[in-house]
Amino acid sequence: MAEKKQERSWHPDFKRYMEFIAAHENYHGLKYTRKENGEIAWIAPKKSKTGMLRVQWAKRKAAELGIPVGPGAYAKVMLAIHPTKKKPCQICGKVMSLFYVYPNQALLKSLKKVFGLEFTLTQSVFEVVEILVRKGFAGPKIKDYFIKSFHLEERYGPKETRDFLKCCEALCRMGKSNLLGPGAMSNFPDRYDGFHTYNRCCRVEQDKGRTTDNLRTYGKDRRAYELWSDGNLHAANTFMKSAYFAGESADHIGPISLGFKHDPLLLQKMSAGDNSAKRDQLLYEDIEKIRGIEEENKGFIAVSWFSQRLWHFIRTNYAENKDKIERYRYALKQNMANFMEILWRIKTGCDEEGQEFLIAKLLRAKFECFQNDYRMDEQGRIVERTPRNFTDATRKETVRFKRIALASVDDYHNKENRNMQVSLDSRNYQALNGICGLIGQKRYNEALLRMKGLLDDIQQKLIQDLR
Repeated sequence: MAEKKQERSWHPDFKRYMEFIAAHENYHGLKYTRKENGEIAWIAPKKSKTGMLRVQWAKRKAAELGIPVGPGAYAKVMLAIHPTKKKPCQICGKVMSLFYVYPNQALLKSLKKVFGLEFTLTQSVFEVVEILVRKGFAGPKIKDYFIKSFHLEERYGPKETRDFLKCCEALCRMGKSNLLGPGAMSNFPDRYDGFHTYNRCCRVEQDKGRTTDNLRTYGKDRRAYELWSDGNLHAANTFMKSAYFAGESADHIGPISLGFKHDPLLLQKMSAGDNSAKRDQLLYEDIEKIRGIEEENKGFIAVSWFSQRLWHFIRTNYAENKDKIERYRYALKQNMANFMEILWRIKTGCDEEGQEFLIAKLLRAKFECFQNDYRMDEQGRIVERTPRNFTDATRKETVRFKRIALASVDDYHNKENRNMQVSLDSRNYQALNGICGLIGQKRYNEALLRMKGLLDDIQQKLIQDLR
């Protein structure tokens, strides 16, 4: 039996903060419930009844504040109404600002190089300047450093001295620079106040996706490996790191978590702030863009193989059903949950042959794109392909891919707080048992055909629910 996951601690200061926020007039009408012990149920998944009521409340509040509803709208609303613009950490109680005032690693490295001083991720940029002044550095030198680092030359002349740090913060909050970050990331409607419960001080320890090792590999988009995405993965990784995206963020027009491919054709420029706020949203204009990309690149299908039947239905019907876009997104997400569960059942229920089958029939074909290097134009089309010069590190890339992909199957199944539950029925599980029987006999080709048939049936059921 799996060991029960230990609950995160709730610092007394954070508990007092929850009561303060819930009672504040700025949040009047924002839905919350209480647990049996009387504490506020602070967390509510977006698809829960409470989460959906919170979203409706935020849309009304956005209208009151004149904030257009779209990517990043909820983050803007919740920051605008926050009474103190700072919050304690759920874990340690440290109070931090909700503004983008804390140096990220790139700025810390630069500060050390220029001034010879080391600062931390939790010292605000205002503290940094105060320390620099106390250490004897001249005000004009400090100001010139920040203006150059944040490319503010066109906004501020040499005589302008007031509020340049606030302008640095605003640029980062708008996604125009990534040198500063907030004390707590936005997370509405999951969190009542709209911000993660743990602050920057405890983020690395509490958010497993933000560990140092994981962050080093984000340029290769770990999610594509975790979610068994199709597409030219190596070309997409290369494109994301190219000069085309300098100063911007590479956004997947169709989110990988909904079954879309990790492919250079499906990447677009977006500010870091907007990209973070977009999360796994699927907008009408996204579908329009994806359809256009498919039409311009004959034979290209935007989704991975396990979502193609569902995507064909959505692509055919979305224009006349704009009111169903959120339901389409939900169906794609449900299909992903079902697919990951099927992978887990095969991996854990078919003995050693299960993992062997998944590698041989589902993963190995994805390794082919790593044999070449690629150069793309600004539309993500491959314009040059050359045999790859392998090093010790690149030779290990497919090994790493397999390790991440196989581990993610267990992680996805065991994740306690995912808000999308599996919707397989008894017929589906019966079919899975038959597939495992074939895998046990090492009849992998037949098992793969049966697996494709099972996934088609699952998608057809989702399509019936959408009609």
